[in-house]
This record gives sequence, structure tokens and C-alpha cells, in this order.
Amino acid sequence: MKCTTVNDCARGQVCDPDTLTCVLGRVDDRDVPDLDGGIPLPDGTLQDADPVADVPDPDAGPVELDDPVRICRYVPPPGDFLPAMKCRWNSSTVFSDSDDVVMTPLVANLTDDNGDGAIDTHDIPDILFVTYRLREDGCCNVPGILRVVSGRCGDDGHLIEHFSVATPALDNSAGLAVGDIDGDLVPDIVAMTRTSGTVAYSNTGVVKWTSPHPQGNDILTSVQPSITDLDGDGIAEILVGRVVLDGLTGLIRWRGVGGIGINAFLGPMSFAADLDLDGRPEVIAGNTVYRADGLMLWQFAYPSAQSACASGTKPCDGYAAAGNLDGDPEGEVVIVRSGDVWILQHDGAVMAHLLIPWDNCTYNEGGPPTIADFDGDGRVEVGVAGADFYAVFDLDCCDSLPDCPAVPAGATGCSAPGIRWSVPNNDCSSRVTGSSVFDFDGDGQAEVVYNDETNFRIFSGSDGTILFEEPNRSHTRLEYPIIADVDNDGNAEIVFIENTNVVGDENHGIEVWGDSLDRWVPTRRIWNQHMYAITNITEEGLLPVYGAAPNWLVYNNFRQNLPDYDVFAAPDLQVEFTGVDRSDCNQRLGLRVRVCNFGSLRVGPGVPVGFFDTAASAPLACDDPVVTTGTLEPEDCEELTCWWSAPPLQPARAVVSVCVDNDGPACTTGGFNNECREDNNLAVLSDEGCDGPVGKGGRR
Repeated sequence: MKCTTVNDCARGQVCDPDTLTCVLGRVDDRDVPDLDGGIPLPDGTLQDADPVADVPDPDAGPVELDDPVRICRYVPPPGDFLPAMKCRWNSSTVFSDSDDVVMTPLVANLTDDNGDGAIDTHDIPDILFVTYRLREDGCCNVPGILRVVSGRCGDDGHLIEHFSVATPALDNSAGLAVGDIDGDLVPDIVAMTRTSGTVAYSNTGVVKWTSPHPQGNDILTSVQPSITDLDGDGIAEILVGRVVLDGLTGLIRWRGVGGIGINAFLGPMSFAADLDLDGRPEVIAGNTVYRADGLMLWQFAYPSAQSACASGTKPCDGYAAAGNLDGDPEGEVVIVRSGDVWILQHDGAVMAHLLIPWDNCTYNEGGPPTIADFDGDGRVEVGVAGADFYAVFDLDCCDSLPDCPAVPAGATGCSAPGIRWSVPNNDCSSRVTGSSVFDFDGDGQAEVVYNDETNFRIFSGSDGTILFEEPNRSHTRLEYPIIADVDNDGNAEIVFIENTNVVGDENHGIEVWGDSLDRWVPTRRIWNQHMYAITNITEEGLLPVYGAAPNWLVYNNFRQNLPDYDVFAAPDLQVEFTGVDRSDCNQRLGLRVRVCNFGSLRVGPGVPVGFFDTAASAPLACDDPVVTTGTLEPEDCEELTCWWSAPPLQPARAVVSVCVDNDGPACTTGGFNNECREDNNLAVLSDEGCDGPVGKGGRR
């Protein structure tokens, strides 16, 4: 039978990559003895004789998830969009009255959870955030506490806290940044102090250094730091607006003389990107692009006077992002400032000027821009949260540039010149909240994830339809929800914040939401800073190779997460009996099994394994529930045992079946993990009981 993937073949067969035909067994086990016999090959070795490999082949090399033989996909069906809360953090035994959050949380691996001596993608990601006391201290520029919790939920439905650090006091609404800042291959934490300064922590919360910078006219509040390597020496630089600090020491490297990265009354924020593709990153702060050494490369001159930025004492130069919005490979800079959206070429020339919709709020400065393909047309758009509306800007809705006076004749789906769609929101307080995007169903259209003063919402990227809405209060600053695989289970989750001044109200802190139907596509296990771009950080929290291609040449998005593999990658869980432990007959019988993941995507711990008396169609009484305990990456296996209480005594015998993930003796439905195949989760053991020979394991 001809094939292109293993899914085209019958049970017990694989797709041979050389002949593209279905053959018996798995081609990666040709030199591994098979526990149940195997097929002799001409070289004297054995090929696996069943669809479950007994041992991964050490000579086969690493598993490539895009290998056409191994590809395992699950494409979510169109239909219901049903997020549900998976876990939360809303209290602590340490600094217990500090339980509100009004900043963007982050996700990164900081702890060696499996004890193998490394902090990597085999561990459980952690969630980082800053808490404060809204009822006692008020909303803004009050003392904040650094918190780090595990992304895996505890048995009580709450996130388990790793550590909290109260000294020095942090700016409660400022951002964090995570990455290896000193070249030791372990991610660190950067935060902003309440008294105009910067602090760096180790992954365990120990202070590495503090700096008094930035200060004076270089800073307001709700500062958002970022991490990069500007000179390729392996030591990071910390970008705080137009101030650059050394990652190893915290000493100031340089201070720019142009833009800062402020809009309304919050900031600054800045980031690095190689706009002109000369192999050296630039620093983009508001309307200014600095060279890596701090010299100004160019500065855009706004045609209108600066306004509404800290009573005019600091430059109101805007929040920036970078992407590719035209046909050349260089990056464009998108700036939101005082109600305007400016799109500038890599040299500062104006490409487009658009206006943020406005209704009845007193001011309408606009939040940090998000760049993604919202409508699936293969070209990116820009999302911005204003005071009265969330809007998606699309240059396809402009009949001419740069000023976009009208919608092109014959254009469809545009709500206004330059605007694909806009929906009302509620943010007259800060007017500069951020947003993120994620393509939850993998259809090429990025959904918008947003939280204003009253609601957490998910919008359709193509037309702004509200896909989900949940009441969720915040007095709002620069925060926004993020999307990452927070518990290493192969599923994307949303992490967002809430704060309240109502005594006794438990709706505050951090919430983690996932899909109740397991239909969201997978994503990365990191979101490391407010100015997040995928290629700017590895999943291990390390900085990328200096001179690597900028994000817009690989993904062309900003504040969007994606996996670096097929978005429809799926697991394929299988199980086999490996033996029987009769050491405690006649009281109980040990049924040993091996659960393997032969798909293209990891699954998290807690996968149920059920044992059944086939004739009675009834579950066996195992001493304890049998579930997997670790994350199963592709080709990973885990050994488990069901201690069967009161097994049949000779001459009575039973046919025992074991089912992984799915429900019931038939083992065909009900599993929480959507797999590329649901019909290979069963194994059968015949003629089993005490006081007799060990039964022969059978699989199907």
C-alpha cells in the first residue's frame, strides 16, 4: 500500500521513507531485540513486530517532528470555542496581603523539576509576576513583590509557589524580563524597583545586582525592560527605554539622547531588532532608532506637538513594534503615540499614518502595537487597544498612502479607512493596555486576546466577533494576557491577571485558562518579556545566536506565540503489557505496562491508564489510580504497574485489557488528549490470574 505518513497504514505498519509503502513494524527499531519475538532481518537483528516500539533506536538519531514517516497530526474541527479555567493563584502564606496583580505575567523555565541537573524543556515552566496591595496601598507606583510559581496546578486547583522576594520593593505595575543575562546558560530575572532603578535576580530569586538607572527624565512608571545581546559577546544587555545596562554587572553601558518609549503617562519600553539587516541589532525606543553603541541612527519628527505625557516634562514619543509590512526584507517600525499609528520604513521614512478610533474618553493615546496576520490573507495587520475601541489596522483598507483617506473601491471587510474592524472596549483609565494574539485553531487567522477594565475577551481576528467573554476587573496599566504552554502538557494556555479592592473577593491574582475540549494547537513554553518576539529567546530562556535572522523573516509577528513545528502536531499514546508480578499472590497481582508516545507532540503527566476485566466489561480494582507521572515527549515511554486486588485464583482466569487515555473496555472514546489515532490505545493480556503460568501479553 502506498503512503506518505504512518496514518495511511494499517495497524502494526509504518510508512517506509525509502519506498513510501506500508511495511510491518517501526523502521526505527531494526537493531533492537523485540520483547515479543520480532522479525529476523538478513543481518541477524530483529525488526519490531508490532506498532509499539519496545526501545527507541539509539542509532536512529534524534526524532525529527517533521519527519514524513512520523508525522502525527490532529486538525481541530470548526465549532465551539470553550475556554475554561485550569488553575489560579490568589493567595500566599508569604506576604499574604499582597495578592493583586496589574502587570503582564511571564512564563519561563526556572527550576529543575525532574532533578536531572538541567533546567530545560523537560521541566515544568514557571509563571512570574509582581503582586501588590490594592486595598491598602492604592493602584499605582506602590511596593510590589516578585512571585514565581509553578505552571503545573496543585491538587487544590492553585498554582504552587516556588518563592517570593520583597526586597527591594518593585514597581507594582512595571514589567519583568527573563533570559540568561550573564552567559552562565541559566535564565535570570530582571525587574524594576519602585525608586527608579533596575534589579537582577538569579533563577532562585537571589539578587545579582542592583542599578540606580534609569532615573530622572529617562523614566516614568510601569517600565518594561527587555533583554538582548547587542554586541555578540555572549553577555546580555538590559534595555530600559533609552538606557542600556550591562547584564553581568548592571553598570550603565550608554544612555541615548533621543526617544525613550513613552505614551500617555506610562513607560518607557524599548527592544532590539536588526531593521536594516546589516547583522547588528538596533535599539528601538519610541520614535528613535539607536545603533548598538548608543549613537542615534535616526529619529522620526512628529508633525504635531508632544502631549499628554507626564504634563509635558518627558518626551511623548510612543510605543514601538517591528515587523514586515511591505515587499522588501527590511523591517518596518510601528509606533502608537497620542491616538496615531505610524508605520515607518527601516530608515524612518513614513509608510502610513492611521488614526485610532475615539468616542467619549477624555484621552485616547493607545497601547503597544501587536503585529500578526489577523485575517489569514498572508499579510500582517496591526492591533491596538485605545481608550474606547480595540482596532485592527489593515493597509489593504487604504486607497492611498501614507494618509489613507478612504477605503479602496471594491474592498470588502473594511470598517473604515485603514481599519479592518474595531470593537468597543472600556479603558478610559490608562488608555494604553496591551494585547496579544494566538491562532488557537491553526486556521491562519490570529485571534485577539485582550483584557480591559471590566472583561477578559477573545476576538475573532478576521472580523472582531467576540468568541469568548468573562467578567474580569482591572484598573489597567500596560498589562495584557499572554499565551504559552505553562505546564508542559503540549497545550496552549492563557495567563491573565485581575485585581480588586473588594474585601473577601477571591477574583484577583493570576488565572490560567485552557481549552475544555483540548482543541487549541500547541505553542512554546516561554513568554519572556512585554516586547515578546519568538526568535528573540529560546525555549530554554537563552539568547539566540548573534546575527540570527530577525523575527519578521521567520514568523513576521510581534506579541504572538507559535510553536517552531507543525501547529497540528499531535500525540499518539500506545500501551503494552511488559510482564506480571506474582510476588504477592494470592493477595494481589502486579500488571506491568509500558505507556509510550509515538506521536509528534508531548503530553503532560496525569494520563489515565485503565485496566479492565474484558469478559465482565468492568474495571479492575487497582490499589491506586494508575496515571503517568512525567511529561512524555515524542518517543518517550513510562513504566507503570497496576496492583490488582483479589485477582482470580486457579482454575479461574480472566482476559485483561489496558487502555491509555481513552475510556472503558472498548478504549475508543473519551480521552482528554486529542491524538492522531484513537484506535491504538488498547492492549490485551489473556488467561491471567494467580497460581498459574505468566500469561502472554497481546497487543492490538
